[in-house]
Amino acid sequence: MVRFDDSLPAFASLVEMGFGPNALEDNQFLRDVSGKLTFILRTLLLTDEQKATLAAQVEQILGAYVDADGFCIATPDQLFDDSLKSLDSARWVTLAHPEFTGQVWLVDRRLVGADWLRPAELAAQGPARFVFASMKGGVGRSTALCVLASHLASSGQRVLCIDLDMESPGLGNMLLTADTLPSFGLLDFFAEQFANPLDDAFFLDLVGSSQLAGGRGRVDVIPALGKRSVDSPENVLPKLARAYLASSDSTAGGQTFADHLRRLVDRFSDDNRYDAIMVDARAGLHETTAAALTGLGAEIFLFGIDEPQTFAAFELLFASLAPGLSTGDGEWREHLHVVQAKAPPSGKKRTAFSDRIEEMQRKYFWPSPSYPSTIPDLVGLSQTFEVVWTEENEATVGAILEEPDLSCIAILEDERFHGFDPVSDIDVLSDLLYRSSFGEFLRSAELALPGEQG
Repeated sequence: MVRFDDSLPAFASLVEMGFGPNALEDNQFLRDVSGKLTFILRTLLLTDEQKATLAAQVEQILGAYVDADGFCIATPDQLFDDSLKSLDSARWVTLAHPEFTGQVWLVDRRLVGADWLRPAELAAQGPARFVFASMKGGVGRSTALCVLASHLASSGQRVLCIDLDMESPGLGNMLLTADTLPSFGLLDFFAEQFANPLDDAFFLDLVGSSQLAGGRGRVDVIPALGKRSVDSPENVLPKLARAYLASSDSTAGGQTFADHLRRLVDRFSDDNRYDAIMVDARAGLHETTAAALTGLGAEIFLFGIDEPQTFAAFELLFASLAPGLSTGDGEWREHLHVVQAKAPPSGKKRTAFSDRIEEMQRKYFWPSPSYPSTIPDLVGLSQTFEVVWTEENEATVGAILEEPDLSCIAILEDERFHGFDPVSDIDVLSDLLYRSSFGEFLRSAELALPGEQG
């Protein structure tokens, strides 16, 4: 019996055997919300007899994963879907299966998880944006966010921190007291937008001010839950049920979770209110994680620790993100920084972690021939051209050919940050205390600040 993982490779194999590999280059597969597949004929011209023969073979092998009566082979006009006349909504997906190894164009229609299919947004204008993400909890992600926020505020900068983990809120409790908790939280932003207009007063009541700034810069917080949710906890789950809706209602403009999140962050990016905006994403492969990773044009710090679960989870994440490089702008991969949390100061274990992550990134994000494996002899090449070869020429070409830096950023294991609670113990965020463990991470983050990269 064919299962979900077998269905697309089996279908692709039948198409290739019947009409050759070229048939897969300009035509695409459509997978509907139930998982049923259709091969869309864009440029491949088949007779009625050829269609019927292929459809019969596919129906016999794929069973429930295609519609019967020949409907698994169709043109865009037969489906009354003009969007399928181009490859704009398809992704170039790599398949590795005993039935078929190669690449196909796939349009994947989903009820949930649609934001994982969207091309990544380009780097945003305005204040620096940072997303802190991980595939599991307990890796020091939120702690690192707080350390960076405090570090930037100590130099007089203004920071906004947003807790996107609405099911397991933590950032608000780390940075705010009961007295500074705002009336609303991020959960209210997502739940209220389908019912009531969100005016300036509402957005003002989303933000609380933290003592983390220590009277120097500013650290503001949009917590996951505000006072209204704390006072009426019975309403939290009903709000959550509505917060993840990707509404097609005209009042919401047919936008997804990623659209709503970006609109919120864009609003707080206006008027030079902040120098940096930091988003603490929910752990795991959740819909909100996709919105944060690819929807904000941010610098992404992806946290993991040296254990098998990290590598298995990163493999799932990278495989989900990689197809977006074929349809979107690949620039976002240059803004992905993997952080080894709780790392040893040095040694083979630290190097082995970084090497394995680099190998994984090359596999999914930087496949050959994006970058050459070796940089040619530029001086030798200069002798073959009738140009004046200067050191500036060499530096320019060398920069173009230079391979990306895929090494991991290390945050060292430090028991002083176990049970991290800066509201109760602000001294834990003294520069002398955190720099020894977080110094490498802080330097990497500072490079993304406006005016720091020139």
